[in-house]
Amino acid sequence: MKIGVIFFLLFLSPPLVYSQLPVKNGQEHAVFNSFHGALGELTSRFGNKTDSGGYQPDIAELLDKITEHVKFLESVITSGKPIPKEYLESVSLDGELLKRLARKESKSEPERKRLYEGLKEVESDLALKITGKRGSSEVARVVQLLVHAKRGDQDVGAYEVWYVPRGWASDSSAFKRFDGLTNPSNPPSMNLAPGNYFVWLSKGQPVTERQPVSIGVNGEAKREIDVVVP
Repeated sequence: MKIGVIFFLLFLSPPLVYSQLPVKNGQEHAVFNSFHGALGELTSRFGNKTDSGGYQPDIAELLDKITEHVKFLESVITSGKPIPKEYLESVSLDGELLKRLARKESKSEPERKRLYEGLKEVESDLALKITGKRGSSEVARVVQLLVHAKRGDQDVGAYEVWYVPRGWASDSSAFKRFDGLTNPSNPPSMNLAPGNYFVWLSKGQPVTERQPVSIGVNGEAKREIDVVVP
């Protein structure tokens, strides 16, 4: 099992249902109020970079980066321009994850290490969300992800495709399924916000390992991946 998955299995609180994040008027401001509250709490505890003990300086540096990402995203999302629902939902999940991290005990070094790993996950995901062209509506965008099921050199069909934001890997309520099954002539696709995900195939139960996928790294609008079937 990958380290990131183990961390979130041990560290996260009870699940948040992914479908409970509909886009509503004013939700943009609620999302960023959540970010600001969590960042304020964490910065008050870990914002001192001169403290050379343990993970303190690294945490402080991550908080600075997250703050800059949030500041930019807030200017984009509250600008009045249309925002894809998938994009705002994904940003909302990063805000919820940051809130959970802010609520956790972080007095011991193992606890601070888990906090550091969690903040790295949030920062990495937010960084991908601002890979679109600055100064345009292309920052808040979706990427079409197409998935091929591969056995050797052959495309195979009839597998369900599942995905989850990487920071929510331990939360089954956040698992989402593609609308269609794998098909050699017409691979299934979903529009996803730029970010870090796990993708896997299933036939009633998972039949592949979770494959890490980072979407939007190069500002692309479309991405195709292969998932190997045993």
